[in-house]
Amino acid sequence: MEGLMRFSDRESAVQALYERMALIIHQACLSHGSASVLLSGGSTPLPVYEKLFQSNIDFGQTRFGLVDDRFVPLNHPSSNEGNLRNLFKHRTDVHFVGMVSDPENYAGSIEHCAADYQPFHHGTMAILGMGNDGHFASLFPSDEPSMEGLTAKHPGIIGTNAPSDPRQRISTNLALLLSFQHRILFITGEDKLVKLEQSKQELTPIAYIFDELTEIYYAP
Repeated sequence: MEGLMRFSDRESAVQALYERMALIIHQACLSHGSASVLLSGGSTPLPVYEKLFQSNIDFGQTRFGLVDDRFVPLNHPSSNEGNLRNLFKHRTDVHFVGMVSDPENYAGSIEHCAADYQPFHHGTMAILGMGNDGHFASLFPSDEPSMEGLTAKHPGIIGTNAPSDPRQRISTNLALLLSFQHRILFITGEDKLVKLEQSKQELTPIAYIFDELTEIYYAP
């Protein structure tokens, strides 16, 4: 599998991905004067982000955002934004753009997010994960809005429906993610590696970006 880097344990994978992210951000800031990075939620990449935000890297020229989020208040345990903000709450140099502007207004939040995420188009790096059903971002199998997000020609922000609660999601579409220079997937567990390998046969959402992934980090 092209671009696949296998690690013997998760700690090694976390360290390698942290170092890679730090290098990409550094190079982008040197070359272009700024970097823009989208982060996925979930438990798998959190140790990577923890290392990143505990480092002495200057993030004054870096803009952070989300690949997707659940439509919940910031203090909800399932909020990707809330979980990430807890990691850098001690820092004053992190510019972070969330997705849920009003937890009482789903359509309004999507519209607001679409405007806020315009600066992320053609960004530096997107960190992706994958679910056991082959979804990435909040682009799910058997969900019509997700399918539209996988096939749209223009970058954008969409609302999708997850198969489990909280069902309402806000997500980048595939076209937006493909505009990023680096598209990095981080997965753990043999079952997810098998799912990834079978994605083209099963035509799960991850199959739509499989050939466009620049790097894949894997640990059992």
